[in-house]
Amino acid sequence: MPFNWHALNLHSVCSMPVLQKGRKHARNPRIMNLTIDIGNTRTKVAVFENGQFVREEKFENAGPQHLLDVLSQYHPERMAYCSVAAENPELEAALRTLPYPVLHVTGQTPAPVQVCYRTPETLGADRLAAVVGAVTLQPQTDLLVVDAGTCITYDFVEASGRYLGGNISPGVEMRLEALNRRTARLPRIDVDGDTPDLGYDTDTAIRAGVVSGIGYELQGCIRHWQKRYPGLRIFLTGGDRFAFSDAVRQNILTDSHLVARGLNRLLMMSAGEGA
Repeated sequence: MPFNWHALNLHSVCSMPVLQKGRKHARNPRIMNLTIDIGNTRTKVAVFENGQFVREEKFENAGPQHLLDVLSQYHPERMAYCSVAAENPELEAALRTLPYPVLHVTGQTPAPVQVCYRTPETLGADRLAAVVGAVTLQPQTDLLVVDAGTCITYDFVEASGRYLGGNISPGVEMRLEALNRRTARLPRIDVDGDTPDLGYDTDTAIRAGVVSGIGYELQGCIRHWQKRYPGLRIFLTGGDRFAFSDAVRQNILTDSHLVARGLNRLLMMSAGEGA
């Protein structure tokens, strides 16, 4: 049977109760943090209240003024952001005008894990944040963190807290785009559609090759690390659909807010609120 990309919807198994924006807290003062994850195609703004995830907004990447308009809806005590998009000095300058502390997270930001990556200056901040988010939810556990976005990243952290690094692979849209751009006659197809075991025309042959190929890649990577670390737990984040065999699925936790959780943990650390 082919891997069905639509078989498992990504959802958060660790999500907190949603609080309405502006809700009053009678006993404890409300401490609101914002996190911004600027990706290659989308920007995600998440709200945390008293350390708990509240909500997330997603929008297609836009200019600095659009982002500032979104942020103006909230009145946080502080904010953390990371970006894997192209450098944007205008955006950086705009964020520095905000009337509260702003933490720019990079691969070199102090974290509650020991970063063993040999070039932390080139480490994607979203990768570090995802690892920190996973460790926050599952401390003292061997973890494989898989983030399926524009690229698919695999990052491994030992139960001791040593973040050993990981791998980077093209995401589904990048693979479809490459087949179209690097050949003379293969069309650019959409990921959604029939995905048979064997393609019966060019469109389904491409889709089956790319989508099923990613499924085999994911399962192969997970099984490889499970053999070396029998107690391994796997976190999935980023994309919205995955498919796995029952044997692999039982050790998987899905959380679409993992990067945001990691950014919030790093923000709290920078404010001296725990390691």
